Amino acid sequence: MTEKIGILALGHGSRLQHNKEVVTGVANLIAEKYENTVVRTGFMNMNGPTMDEGLKAFEGTGVSTIVAIPIFLAHGVHTTEDIPKILGISREDRKTTIQLNGNDVTLVYAEPLGADPLIAELAYKRALEALE
Repeated sequence: MTEKIGILALGHGSRLQHNKEVVTGVANLIAEKYENTVVRTGFMNMNGPTMDEGLKAFEGTGVSTIVAIPIFLAHGVHTTEDIPKILGISREDRKTTIQLNGNDVTLVYAEPLGADPLIAELAYKRALEALE
């Protein structure tokens, strides 16, 4: 892949620090592993940066596509209605074009984490940790 992509890790936000720490931690792990990917975070409420601020943080990075990934396990009202509305993305099309530095940038909305072998493996790991 020759184009430079961005990933916007999306979180709900919370008065407690845990949600922001997890979303930021996931974003940092992605950035460390995939060095040619620009990673930012954005939150629906109670934490910053907001989703709009997260998108603006890609200015000057040279990304041509941003993938917004909800760091949620499953679909719910936030992932099917609230986040697409905030991002200006149709639930059907799952993508739009935004302007960054006067350039058109494609914004694509990804699925939540969902039931995935990696999530199952992590759940089993947490079960074993609980037994220690």
